[in-house]
Amino acid sequence: MASSYPPAQFAPPSSAAVLDEARQEGFELPAHASSVARARARLRAHLHHWGLPEDLGHTAQLVISEFVTNAVLHTDTTRIGCWIHLDSTRLRIEVTDEGTQSCAPQPRSATADEVNGRGLQLVGALAERWGVSARGARCGRVVWAELGTA
Repeated sequence: MASSYPPAQFAPPSSAAVLDEARQEGFELPAHASSVARARARLRAHLHHWGLPEDLGHTAQLVISEFVTNAVLHTDTTRIGCWIHLDSTRLRIEVTDEGTQSCAPQPRSATADEVNGRGLQLVGALAERWGVSARGARCGRVVWAELGTA
């Protein structure tokens, strides 16, 4: 069932890979720490409904957790948009923010003693591709990852 998401401010970039007959869903959450778990649950429900394997679901949940956490912690956004696309070969996960910072998230090397700082490295290891796109004239960015479905 098609969603009415995304509202105009969270529309996926025109360069997003949305293929014919792709399944897609989106939702918007407040930029609060509690939204990380809500994003995972919403994603898990959609993937279960679409009949995807549980291991792909676990990987996708890790990715969306990292992206939503980063938006909450490292931007000044008040709303976070989540958008998922599924075609026959890949699952694409996008998280948008409306923050005003101009810097894009970057993987960093965490020391052995640090608790945080490895999330984007993990995304890079699990995803076929991932990246960051500016949202054009508006503030904010789209962070995306593509996972293989085969």
